[in-house]
Amino acid sequence: PKMSDYDANLRVDVVLDDVVVGTQLNVDDLSKRSYRYRNAVTIKNNLAYAMLRLAGLGPGDAMVDPFCGSGTIALCAMEAFRGTVRCTSMDVSRRAADGARENGRTMGYEPNVCSFHCCDARGVRKHVPDESADAVVTNLPWGVRTGHKQGVSDLQQMYEVFLRTSWYVLRPGGRVVVLVLRGLQLVRILRKLGGRYRVLRVVAVRTSNNLPCVVVAEKVGRDRLTEGIKGQLNELSRYVNVSKEMYGAIHMDKIDEAN
Repeated sequence: PKMSDYDANLRVDVVLDDVVVGTQLNVDDLSKRSYRYRNAVTIKNNLAYAMLRLAGLGPGDAMVDPFCGSGTIALCAMEAFRGTVRCTSMDVSRRAADGARENGRTMGYEPNVCSFHCCDARGVRKHVPDESADAVVTNLPWGVRTGHKQGVSDLQQMYEVFLRTSWYVLRPGGRVVVLVLRGLQLVRILRKLGGRYRVLRVVAVRTSNNLPCVVVAEKVGRDRLTEGIKGQLNELSRYVNVSKEMYGAIHMDKIDEAN
């Protein structure tokens, strides 16, 4: 039976060998928060909050969401940290970007701390300086409603562009936290970009009809393996008859004559 007039609301979850004990911090159910504009597909606030915690954000930090939709993640961050974080969000849909901006305005957040722009993931660096973001937190397109002709290969390209662009705007040690239906596909891309990211955690999430994953990865500031290989190639290239053009064609890189 449901209790009433209780002094504390505790929740205990037992998952394999782990026991998690929590207490309720808010009165309203986070998953039932409503905004003036709501996108056709919107992440729930409670899941957005969990992703923000996995991002390790704190007061004064800067967060980016390149696929913002209704702006749920950014607005949840502003509320969770009482307006002490800076959020920059984007969406390729003009309607979504305008709607998210209206949601932020309705909640009282000024554009200088919580801004929304209309652009795709390739345009992130136009609005976010390199190595200025502490976290990129987003709900990646699942490929279910993103177009009739869009296949897995199109998503592969989109995800790779997103990760490469995010690497530039993240500070060293900054995190990428994404909700994605194709979790295994994203992890394979992260491995393909070896040296740029370190995968910290992958958590499967049960929804009503899908099993998406929350993937957490950390930017690696220096790719020491690549630096070591390039150093050896640069050093040994002076002892073999290889032109600069041939070297570039083979390794898709330039000879570092300074070293």
